[in-house]
Amino acid sequence: MKKILFISALAIMAAACHKAPTPQDSDNEYLVYTAPGDNVTFSDYQTFDIADSLLIIGQSDKPVYSQSDNALALIQAYRTNMENLGYIYTPSNPDADLGIQLTYMIKTERYVQYYNDPYWWLSYPGYWAPGYWGNWYGYYYPSVVNYTFTTNALLTDMVDLKSNLRNADNKLEVVWSVYIGGPAGPTPSYDVARMKDAINQAFAQSPYLKRTE
Repeated sequence: MKKILFISALAIMAAACHKAPTPQDSDNEYLVYTAPGDNVTFSDYQTFDIADSLLIIGQSDKPVYSQSDNALALIQAYRTNMENLGYIYTPSNPDADLGIQLTYMIKTERYVQYYNDPYWWLSYPGYWAPGYWGNWYGYYYPSVVNYTFTTNALLTDMVDLKSNLRNADNKLEVVWSVYIGGPAGPTPSYDVARMKDAINQAFAQSPYLKRTE
């Protein structure tokens, strides 16, 4: 379904500006944020299609499309949830009502911190100051601490393909957006398992998606 393989600039900007959850907040799970479009009645839609590849940003200099087992597992998770809500999967059908695209983003940042004291309490008010022992300036040589921190995110855009047939400007309206993200785990398979749980959570916290006859 090449016609909906696009990057939602708004969704990427939202993910880039979103405050990453702390480990205490996430409890080792991903943060899940969902948002419907304005004045959308989902019971007006019956069929859907999903891009057959996962767009990956951050693993190389250029974005790449993946059909790996991990990518297909995430795509399948969306298909299963949509079918459970009563939507009909119509692959490669130009007349599908809804289109879904998934974008995976990964980013590794390296932090370098310079410390005059190796322990935070050496500067705590009331703690033994170096001057107590005489004309000293500090207890230890300065040190440098550096570490890396990797985060990843799965962005989802669900677009209205029906209105595109009526719009002269040929623009696709985003009717549902999902941001799933947080600290990366030790292995890709571990992250995929967590993302599948997060996808289920995205649907669970979006009851308005359920079709009503």
